[in-house]
Amino acid sequence: MTNAQILGDKLYQLRKDKGISQEELADKLGVSRQAISKWERGEALPDTDNLISIAKLYEVSLDQLVGNTNVAQEAPTTQPTTDVVTVEVVGEDTTVVVENGKQTTTPKKNRFVRFLSNLPYPIVVTVAFILWGCLSKDETGWQVGWTLYLTIPVYYSIVGCIRSKRLSAFNYPVFCTFVFCFCGMMWNLWHPMWVVFLTIPIFYSVAR
Repeated sequence: MTNAQILGDKLYQLRKDKGISQEELADKLGVSRQAISKWERGEALPDTDNLISIAKLYEVSLDQLVGNTNVAQEAPTTQPTTDVVTVEVVGEDTTVVVENGKQTTTPKKNRFVRFLSNLPYPIVVTVAFILWGCLSKDETGWQVGWTLYLTIPVYYSIVGCIRSKRLSAFNYPVFCTFVFCFCGMMWNLWHPMWVVFLTIPIFYSVAR
């Protein structure tokens, strides 16, 4: 049994112990169900952030999840003592030791994505709305500026797309509503901008 399979069995058992499905776990981690399935079948290894999130979700330490001691105990006695999976967080990188001590380094998720996730975007929108309204020479800023709030769910869905690598996570209907309202109120383009709503089923048929 390979290290990935050993870890996969542990992930499967922990998930069953928690009584959650692969779909529910995928939603919590922001990944696809197929990724969860591959981890549990030992076909792939979770990255550092997902390992940490899984450990927190299952209420175990990272060492208990992938540490030398627990994995070594579950491995067959014929396995070499170095044939274990370990994770060591060092600075911005994580060293993963697999297959008889062979080391590979997997960088943490893009810090830019972390920045986007932690950005208080609703506050940014509010500041932009107030500035637009105050600096506008007429009432246009206040009348049109509220549409910026429609970009809030769009923004977080973009972050979700990046994290899960799923285009279908993009909140396209709200994006269409923003485009329709903004263009209609800004340039009186209610027609033909209503056509953007017709693209919604096309978008999801392509995204999926």
